[in-house]
Amino acid sequence: MSSIVLYPLLSTALFYLGSRAMITQWLWSRYPPRLARFADCSACTGFWWGLILALVLGRHEHLNLLELDAEDFWTPIVAGLCSMVWTPIVAGVMQRGFDSVGSAVADPPTEFPVKE
Repeated sequence: MSSIVLYPLLSTALFYLGSRAMITQWLWSRYPPRLARFADCSACTGFWWGLILALVLGRHEHLNLLELDAEDFWTPIVAGLCSMVWTPIVAGVMQRGFDSVGSAVADPPTEFPVKE
């Protein structure tokens, strides 16, 4: 049962690290435009992260997704399709949480003051 929590959290964390996290900004800020658009799509990258996670974690008896047969050809594809759905949902919840927490650093002033 823990795999149903682990896979969405890991795929979302990997999406966030590859697209938005400040700690990896040195990497994703250098993406070519085509790769940047792909990496910014949580469903697109979620599919691939889910597939990779199923290939890597599925070998472990207690970490395979929903107790599916790790040796089955379709298991990584099923994990990828599930990740295509849950990665954007969990990423949205995570972003909402970040917005609610706020920031310890004040936003810089805008370049052009608003005229009243």
